[in-house]
Amino acid sequence: MDKNLGKASVPAVNQYLALAQEQGINIESVLERAGISGELFKDNSQHITGLAFQTLIDLLIDESDDELFGLHTAKFVQPGSYSVLGYISMNCDTLGQAITKIAPFEKLVGDMGTTDFGQAGPYVKLSWLCQFPDIAVRRHMIDNCLASWITFARYLVDHKGDPVKVLLSRNTPDLAQQTEYRHIFGCPVVYNQAEDAILFEPELLSHPLNKGDQQLLSTLESHANKLITDLASPDNLLARVVAAIEKSLSTGNYHQQDIAGQLEMSGKTLQRRLAKENTSFQFLLDETRLRLTKEFLADLELNLDQISSELGFSEPRSFYRWFQKLTGSTPGNYRKIKE
Repeated sequence: MDKNLGKASVPAVNQYLALAQEQGINIESVLERAGISGELFKDNSQHITGLAFQTLIDLLIDESDDELFGLHTAKFVQPGSYSVLGYISMNCDTLGQAITKIAPFEKLVGDMGTTDFGQAGPYVKLSWLCQFPDIAVRRHMIDNCLASWITFARYLVDHKGDPVKVLLSRNTPDLAQQTEYRHIFGCPVVYNQAEDAILFEPELLSHPLNKGDQQLLSTLESHANKLITDLASPDNLLARVVAAIEKSLSTGNYHQQDIAGQLEMSGKTLQRRLAKENTSFQFLLDETRLRLTKEFLADLELNLDQISSELGFSEPRSFYRWFQKLTGSTPGNYRKIKE
């Protein structure tokens, strides 16, 4: 994954800083060491790079004596932590409606990971795939994401109903930490899993939120859709690059110089312009390939060799190694989990 790692919204970062402040960590010093200006946090519409966010979390967990730092940040979640998405969720009629809003709008919160929502036997499953490569940071970020979802959902439904089970990819911690996980999640937790997910009874989807305002929901969704549309506009460089990559993968002509030529600019110009957007060509290439891979794996008529070819890999082994590096799972195992 590219070193820039996309972006993270200020509200998402603030959850970590709130716990750091409570624990007496010198936030100014940590921000300075991470290369982040404190001025950014005066405006919730601002973003920092994903690389800066990863560095910041790494520094915070080093400064903290809390081995479950990410898990404990969940108590600071509030609607604003999810930017516009948080307020959209608050104004939905049911918990199920609120959950369906996550995937379409989560990019407004940041590029830290992607959400999947579907069935798992008799239960409903909400899973999250963290995109950050640092193993220690990933664990804290996964804990933050899942625990924040549960904490926020409890707020939305007036603390009625707990998950059936939480699945975590991390190794089994000591007994004291296992107890803390169970206390915060409010359900059994299973470790060493192939994914990070929450399982709950389907009946919870129809639970009314009793906080919703349909007129306000419509307004908020219109605003969020405009933001998403702006991100995907043909005039948006990132969208143009992604579209060109998608079109070129199966031909093999998808490298930076190839795409730059399609966009009628030099490779160096493309590199410079992407850097101004706090990203790079390699990040967009990996992000696009990963999204397409998940779509292709859902089509059981496509075998793994065909998928590898469609994505522009010279041989299937290269595809397998790349996918496992990004997701921690082989393509075959990922497909089995999703069946």
